[in-house]
Amino acid sequence: MADRFAIGLDLGGTDLKAALVAEDGLIARFLRLPTRAAESAEAPLEAIAQAVAELRGREAQAVACIGLGAPGAIHPADGALVGSTPHLPHWDSLPLREQVSARLGCPVSLDNDANLAALAEHRAGAARGARVSVTVTVGTGVGGGIVVDGQLLRGAFGGAGEIGHLPLGSGEWPCRCGVERCVEPEMSGSGLVRAARAAGLEVEDAGAVFAAAAAGDTRAARLVARMADRLGAALASAINLINPEVVVIGGGVALAGEALLVPVRAAVERYALASHRRSLEIVPAALGERAGVVGAGLLAWEERRARAGV
Repeated sequence: MADRFAIGLDLGGTDLKAALVAEDGLIARFLRLPTRAAESAEAPLEAIAQAVAELRGREAQAVACIGLGAPGAIHPADGALVGSTPHLPHWDSLPLREQVSARLGCPVSLDNDANLAALAEHRAGAARGARVSVTVTVGTGVGGGIVVDGQLLRGAFGGAGEIGHLPLGSGEWPCRCGVERCVEPEMSGSGLVRAARAAGLEVEDAGAVFAAAAAGDTRAARLVARMADRLGAALASAINLINPEVVVIGGGVALAGEALLVPVRAAVERYALASHRRSLEIVPAALGERAGVVGAGLLAWEERRARAGV
C-alpha cells in the first residue's frame, strides 16, 4: 500500500482541483473545492489543507508526495510567487512553497499551473511522443507552457510561456497585466463574453457565443473570428520562436472543438513561418480540466525520485 500515489493540486482563482495521481499519470480519485480566493490570503491555503486531508483519508501511507500548480510566476529556486497575480488578489510575493510545506508538514513540489498542464499533456496527453511542445489553456485568461525534451522551460524566474500577454491586441480592452496592447482580452473566454455583450448579445459564457455563431448570428460569428485570429497570431509568435512539433489547445473555451480549432489553424497559416508549419500539429488537449492535477502529480513524483537519487 505504501507510495502508490502523489497528491496533485491545481489552484485557481475560483476552484481548487485535487487528485490522487499514480506514477504513470493515471488518476485514482478526483475532487474539487472552492478556493475562496477573494476572501483572504488564508482561504486558498485552508482549501489546500482540506483537499490534502480528504485525499489522504484512510490511505495516508499510500501517499508518497505532493505537487501544487498555482497561477502566476513561481520562482524555481525558492517556490515563491514573483509579485502578484490577479487570480489570487490577497497574495503578493508570497513564499508559497514554504507556507504550504509548513502547513502540510512535508515537502511540496510547486510550479505555475499552465506549466504543469503543459507537462501533463506532453508526458501523458495530446503531445505525448513529441520532443518540443507548447500547451495553451484558453479560459477566463490565457496561459501557456513549453516543454523541451521532456522538461519544462521555466525561464530565469519561472515566467516563461506567458503567451497571453503579448502586445498583439488593439488596446480597446486594457489588460490588468499592464502590458500595452496586451492581446489576452481579445483572445480569452472572458474577453469574448465582454465583446459579445458590448455587441448586444445576451450570453453567459464563451460557449454561448460559439453556439450563437453556429446558429447563424453574424455578430457572434464576427467576434469568434476575431478571437481566433488573435489566438492564432499569438500562437504563431510562439511557433516562430520555439519551433514546436505540437501545439495543444486546452481550457474551457477549447470545448468549442473544431469551431475554435479550424479558424485558429487558418490564422497560424497566415502568421507563422512556412518552414515551422511543415510538420506542425495543432491539436485539442487530451486531459481536459484534469491536466493541472496530473502535471502536479508528475512533478511531485519527479522531484521525489530526484531527492532519492533515483
